[in-house]
Order: sequence, then C-alpha cells, then structure tokens
Amino acid sequence: MLLFISLFTIVISCVLLVFNWKINKNALFLSCFFIILSIYGMAHYFTVYYKDPFWLAVFYNHFTPLMLLLGPLLLFYVRGTLTDTDKLSRSDLLHFIPGFVHFVGIVPYLFMPFQYKLKIAAAIINDIDVIPDLDLNIFFSTIFSFSFRPVLLLLYIFYCIYLLWKFMPLVSQNKLIPGRQSFIAYRWLIVLITSLTIIVLNFMIVTYNSLSLKPSVGLQNTYFIHNVSALAYCIMTFSLLLFPNILYGIPKRVLAESVEKEVKDNIKKSVKSQKKAQNDTDPFEDLSEKIAKYLEQEKPFLNPDFSISDIYIHFKVPKNHISYCVNTIMGTRFSKMKSELRVRHAIELLQSGLSNSLTIEAIGQRSGFRTRSHFYAAFKEETGISPTEYITNQHSVLN
Repeated sequence: MLLFISLFTIVISCVLLVFNWKINKNALFLSCFFIILSIYGMAHYFTVYYKDPFWLAVFYNHFTPLMLLLGPLLLFYVRGTLTDTDKLSRSDLLHFIPGFVHFVGIVPYLFMPFQYKLKIAAAIINDIDVIPDLDLNIFFSTIFSFSFRPVLLLLYIFYCIYLLWKFMPLVSQNKLIPGRQSFIAYRWLIVLITSLTIIVLNFMIVTYNSLSLKPSVGLQNTYFIHNVSALAYCIMTFSLLLFPNILYGIPKRVLAESVEKEVKDNIKKSVKSQKKAQNDTDPFEDLSEKIAKYLEQEKPFLNPDFSISDIYIHFKVPKNHISYCVNTIMGTRFSKMKSELRVRHAIELLQSGLSNSLTIEAIGQRSGFRTRSHFYAAFKEETGISPTEYITNQHSVLN
C-alpha cells in the first residue's frame, strides 16, 4: 500500500505543479514537498518490504539530501500561504545548507559503480541489521543521518505551528481577506501539519528503536505505527483532491493606499449592523466586478491566445487572486467562462446577419476560436445545437 500511495502522490503532485505553479507559485513548494516525501516513502518500502537488490540499490542513500529539504519547503509553503506571497529572500538560502552539505558528503557514493551498490543492497536484504554500520557519507555516520533528518523536520513543523498561531488573529480580523477562503486554507494547513507531525513522530519511534536496539528488532511489531502513518499520508494526499480551493491560499486584497485608508476608517466608525454587513461581503467582490466589466467592454477573449495571465497583467494583481475571483466569487472555471463569452459573441454575430457574408469558420475565428472543430464543440456544449442548426432555426423564425 505504501508504494501505491507514494506513486499516486507523485502523480497528483506533478498535476498540481503543472496546472497551478503559474497561478500560485506556492504550489511549487507544496508539490516538491509531496514528491520528496513520496520518494522517501518508496525508499522505505524497498528497504523494509520489497526484497529486490536492483530497486533497493536505486533508492538507497541516493535521495537522502532531498529529505533535508522537506522542512524548508514546508516552511516556504506555509509562510507564503499565510502572507499571500511566494517571494524568497537571500536569507532563505540558508535553509538549503544542511541538504547541500549532506549531498557533498555522499558524492563519492554517487559515483561508485552500480555493481558495488547492488552488493550493498544484497547485504541489507540478507541482514537489515548491517545498516547502522554502512557509513556512506564522508561527514556523518548512518546513525547521525537517520536521527538528524526527522529531528530537523520536526523543528520546522514546530515553527510552522508557531506561524499558524501568530497569523490566526491577523487573518481572521483582516477585512481585506475573504473569511470563507481563509477558513478553508487554515483548516488545510492544520490538516497538513497535523498529519505530517504524526508521520514524523511515528518515524522517530521506529528510528529510535532501530538504532538503540537494532533495525530488525526496531521494525518488529510496527504494524500499527505504519498503519497510522499511512492514514495520515492518505489524508494529506486526498485533501488536495477533495478541497481544491486550498490551492488559492489566503488571498489578501491589495488596494491603493488612499482606498485602503478609507476602508479602515469606515471599519472603525461602523456600528454593529455595519460590521455584520462588512463581514458578509467578500473583499474581492469589487475586483470580480472589475474583471466582469473588463471582459464585457474590452473583450480580450476574442484573442485566441487569451489566458488568465492577461487578466493578471491588466489588473496587476497576483494570479491566485484572479483565480479566486473566477472560481469562488464568479462561480465558474476560467476555461468555461472563456468558452461561454466566445459563444455568446458568436451568437451576437450570427444574429446580426453576418452568416450571410461570412463562413461559420470565419465567425468562429472572429469569436476567438482557433479551429472550426473547437467552435462547433463549444457552441453545442453551451446551446445544445451546432452553429449550422442555430442559423437554420434563425431563418425559420424569420420566415
């Protein structure tokens, strides 16, 4: 089951990365975090359960530097979500030092012949108790490496918990942050950190027993621990599928300084009834209205290359803000909204009588569709009939 969950998580993480990193770059940190965690799960599977020298030789020790990046990636994601930013400072590079040092330490092992690694893998399969004696890092012993990785990750988890505690009142009281979205994102961060804490603590228990006694003894009777870890692992992974809104983060509406001052003054002067009205109003509604007005007046969707980035560039706001407005407030997907606008424009052209002088393909192109097939498919999806049938029905009505 561990192998299946790990492979499934890698697939989900890659999909998340491809479709979301341009909109919210914090998805890059989250995707890399899950991919590395899954690689570690696969390495554990091939070490403990699957007795195959080849796969064990592939996964054993090669990816250990990546495990030291789990903490920094978690921190960058949690901090970026809470502050609605994906920027890293120069000081953030310090977080990569442990992973870099560990990588340098295993460089000699990386360049060893694969046959030598197969012998090591075979020795582990024959007797797992040899692992503590395999010093394959020129800087650290195996015992130190196994102990340091979970302890370091746990320290990052504690710091992320501190950030959640620190930012909770700031997020809940900020009138420029949508309340429902902040609740969803905060709940997700709590689920993520809680699940990860369970996994790390369980791993530390197994590691302590393995190193204080010996691996064969430490891994005995760990069925319950592994099941609890697997459950926590599943919760993290499937939360991405069940609650896609978590990927929008916690967007904070950015206003001009004068407008923001006016909003804050109004909040201070408001009575209880006014406060309730403000709490019920999403701070991104005005941006959503501006987007709708921009689409109606400027008609950027008539450009075949029109994308969500064009809206982001026009309004000069973060992409995840635009995605939040479209998906949550406007209640649709960007691709569907774009298709609906283009079909609506095509209908206006057909009603104006242009079908008498232009081909259907030309009308589709004037409406933003690249090809005739895309135009037909979108038109039928929105109206239930093809453009040709629409023209026929129109002529029937006129006659």
